Amino acid sequence: MGVGAMRKFQRTNRSYLIVVGASLLLSAACSEQKAPPTEAVSVAEPAQATEPIRTIMRLPMSLNSVMVAMVNQAADPLWVAAWHNPKSDKQWRELERRAMQLELAGALLSVPGTGPMDDTWTSNEDWKRWADQLRDVGASAVVAVKARDLGKISTVGDQIVEICEGCHRTFKPALPTGGEFGELSPHAGDFEEE
Repeated sequence: MGVGAMRKFQRTNRSYLIVVGASLLLSAACSEQKAPPTEAVSVAEPAQATEPIRTIMRLPMSLNSVMVAMVNQAADPLWVAAWHNPKSDKQWRELERRAMQLELAGALLSVPGTGPMDDTWTSNEDWKRWADQLRDVGASAVVAVKARDLGKISTVGDQIVEICEGCHRTFKPALPTGGEFGELSPHAGDFEEE
């Protein structure tokens, strides 16, 4: 056998040994059986049920911030659209994004955030209903905007007002925005013709 053939045989043989060795280790690890428990369980004692681990997801900000930054930001253009109809494709696309944002915000309001009242609010059935209604009206707004149906957009705008005011009467009557970001709601000038 020549030197080249010998080296090739050695490399092949080494690779074969590595593969066989790894296979044996893997096989041994997989077939290893656990030792039986050393403590016997008493038949007379009832088995204790374990509680499933429940992870509570939290938003990285307060629900008040979600309402001010997302709900107001999304709802205002939808209200104003009934008076200032979108005129370009770009304006319609922006209004559609706002409707999607409103739907998402309604869903987020079911998840507690960092605010002092967030756990209390999200565990309250009335809060959950308002959040679900906001999510649903956001979905209706998406449909209305995609259809470019100004009558439905106006109806959705009225529903948004009812939902927001109803929730605020119960949960945030004194400071609707909690003082965040200043005054965000539409002003009289928003409804004047340009």
